[in-house]
Amino acid sequence: MDELFAGIENSLNSVNEIKVANFIRERQREIFEFTCDLIRTPSINPPGDEREVSAVICQRLDQLGVKDVQLLACDVTRPNVVAQVVGDKPGKRIMFSGHIDTKPPGDLSQWKTNPLEAVVQGDQLIGLGSGDMKAAVAAMVYAAAALKTLDSFPGEIALALTADEENGSVYGSKWLADQGHIKADVCVIGEPGGIFTEWESVHLVSRGAALFKVVVFGTQMHSSISDQLPAVNATLKMAALAIKMQNELKSYLTFVDHPLCKFGPTVNIGVTAKSGVTYGVFPGRAEFACDIRTVPGMTEDQVKKDILKFLSDAKKSDPELNAELEWNLMVGATEISMDDPVVSCLQQISKHVLGTTPKLDAFPGATDAAYIQTAAGVPCIASFGPGFLPRAHSPNENMHVNGAAQAAMIYALAAVRYLEQK
Repeated sequence: MDELFAGIENSLNSVNEIKVANFIRERQREIFEFTCDLIRTPSINPPGDEREVSAVICQRLDQLGVKDVQLLACDVTRPNVVAQVVGDKPGKRIMFSGHIDTKPPGDLSQWKTNPLEAVVQGDQLIGLGSGDMKAAVAAMVYAAAALKTLDSFPGEIALALTADEENGSVYGSKWLADQGHIKADVCVIGEPGGIFTEWESVHLVSRGAALFKVVVFGTQMHSSISDQLPAVNATLKMAALAIKMQNELKSYLTFVDHPLCKFGPTVNIGVTAKSGVTYGVFPGRAEFACDIRTVPGMTEDQVKKDILKFLSDAKKSDPELNAELEWNLMVGATEISMDDPVVSCLQQISKHVLGTTPKLDAFPGATDAAYIQTAAGVPCIASFGPGFLPRAHSPNENMHVNGAAQAAMIYALAAVRYLEQK
């Protein structure tokens, strides 16, 4: 770790860039240990309670000299940490955002270590929320602190460290945006930037998500006479409809091909399913839930129409089918222009820090960009942070031990370069 950033000052453009690079380089171990502290601080959602982890973050910001910090919440158990460092000259405002909650660990028998312990094995840091996304949060804290040490700089760096992202963002970015607490010229969200390798892409697109159920009705009756009277088995009708939907629904969806979303929308049928009552009862009701990961341009009204058209055609082909759509919600996709100055700043700095230039791509899931960009109007980098997306939400979640320090260096230098651009 000591040689991680050796010689980086030779690639930098200004005295301020060199100064923040030295600040981060001297604190590599400290950033790593802070990441471990965050992993050890539970913030599992559901059930959801970010008080303890937000207190750890606020204490560290205070120790680093960042005093303009607020805890904002619509529920006292679900605080968001909002902080800023303001330069001495007018300029742009760049925000870094990361969520401070984690998914539950799931089946503990599948974990080789305690999920709430930060364990190093080889070059990997193992722990719940390591890559998703407590390392990025630690990096953002130190990036803000690095700019705090500068004698002079234009503009502002802001942090929005949010609650509840893992369960809908109702207490987090959605509430912050609705209340007018999200203000910036641009925002970088630190979700894991890798799908096949770490630091693989700067994600310009955050795909949306349409969530809904299909309810199938049959004939509830005593099961002993189901072969003697007319009866429709809701479970079997559900199974046949779900298979048909998986095979055909995408062809009903209205969307325009997007250069960064080469696979188009992703259709997931039967993410949950339930049917029937118990033994002895012929099933009269069944339901299955679905999600569609949408691409930019897809609207809630049109997606509903497309699904209803599919169901109408399915009923025409099977007169016994009685199925209804139960809509939950849709979070729209977002996109930032590849010409936005923050994009080139992140790519340039990443080349200096990582030795490679990340490609431009789309994040396959939804992020807090859905509210920061759509509701608050702040263009978002949907995802660029340490970690590896396939390891998130999985037993033995892990990331490279250098990830937090690399992220802190990238965020701090990219912030300076972005703010100093004419």
